[in-house]
Amino acid sequence: MRRASEHPVASLSFASSNSRPLAYGADCPVSLQHFRADVLRFTEQIQGDGDVLICCDGRYGFSVALLAAWLSTRAVILPPNRLESSLAHIRSHLPIAIECDRRWEETLKISPVDSGHGEWSIDLPLQNTAVRLFTSGSTGTPCIIPKSLGNLLHEAEALRQGFVWPEAPVVATVPPHHLYGLTFSLLLPWVLGVPWTDQTPFYPQDVINLVTDTGAGTLISIPLQYKALLREQPDFSHLTCVSAAAVLDSETARHWQQQQTRAILEIYGSTETGVVAHRCQDSDPAWRRFDAVSLSANTGLLQVTSPFVSEKWKGSFQTADRVKQLTEDRFQLLGRADSVVKIGGKRVCLAAIEQKLTTCRGVIDAAVLAVSADGPLRDKMIWAALVVSDEAALTTERLRKQLQGVLDGIEIPKRVIFVDKLPRTSSGKLPRKCLINLFK
Repeated sequence: MRRASEHPVASLSFASSNSRPLAYGADCPVSLQHFRADVLRFTEQIQGDGDVLICCDGRYGFSVALLAAWLSTRAVILPPNRLESSLAHIRSHLPIAIECDRRWEETLKISPVDSGHGEWSIDLPLQNTAVRLFTSGSTGTPCIIPKSLGNLLHEAEALRQGFVWPEAPVVATVPPHHLYGLTFSLLLPWVLGVPWTDQTPFYPQDVINLVTDTGAGTLISIPLQYKALLREQPDFSHLTCVSAAAVLDSETARHWQQQQTRAILEIYGSTETGVVAHRCQDSDPAWRRFDAVSLSANTGLLQVTSPFVSEKWKGSFQTADRVKQLTEDRFQLLGRADSVVKIGGKRVCLAAIEQKLTTCRGVIDAAVLAVSADGPLRDKMIWAALVVSDEAALTTERLRKQLQGVLDGIEIPKRVIFVDKLPRTSSGKLPRKCLINLFK
């Protein structure tokens, strides 16, 4: 970082060669010449006032739009999803100069003929607003979170320095439209100088194929994907595997360690705070803060102060996560304050119930709600939505038998529905409204 015009700037460098492409498109590698030409061409197309709304599918198109917007001193708007109702709401409430949708993305044709290589460095003012993100909506209505270039690039640099990363491509099963995917599937490979991929595979075999085809060294994913990959038993022992967006349950972590002979690196953070802490469960189940992060828990809730926190909160954010602080550097997560409810006068943790449900035989994914009950002894009851394997033949009665002795009577779900999948976002979060709709 250095100073230019009295404002600090950061330099980003991009490069490709005959032996290492800049990125991997859906059909062929991407050269620096092609990427630079696309970025500069789109920079000239951004006219008028407003920000750049990105709602295209691929990571390559996303990268072109993102960098062009930053070079034009514009922020990008990253919608919480790509439903037309959500996009219409954004268009009516935020000024938009140009929209990068699927039709726009189709104009970016990657050709193997474009093989011009070399290096390209750009300077970006750190104080500029870089993105306007939306929270997941898992606990209510999504909120807009502005992040500066300083927030994002300081975070990427902290990740680069904090771990030993392979000098090989990064594959991600999470899209860059949320902070986890943006930071780890784009900004991290940018500061590492390694290729990234246009595709965001979802099915386990597609993940395996992309890792193999690109010679990837790092996999960015979520707990549910790692659980699915375990059933395929791939040889990922050479990969650095990162997990975030939800807590990785201890059983999946243990099975992965046994199968792949190395632990998954877990990251704890949020849209508001950026990365906060990390852990590998094989060595320490507690979370350890990143060096640039300061923590306190005077009220029992985690307070985060760091250069990754949006200026909206002046660099310090009060989370809704209950913690037990072990040392200045380490803490245990006890669940969200808003996941604890009282049923019949007893405190019940919904997150803990979900975790217990996922350990039941045949259960792949689970989500629970506390709903009002009109009974003499209980004012609330638990409802559960489950995804189960085809061979499990799980019924509500069999589930309740498994839960006896594991959960208290008031914690055992009174209503259970079985669904093909839970309506999680692409980053693994489950908006509360979508969960409620399953029971209608």
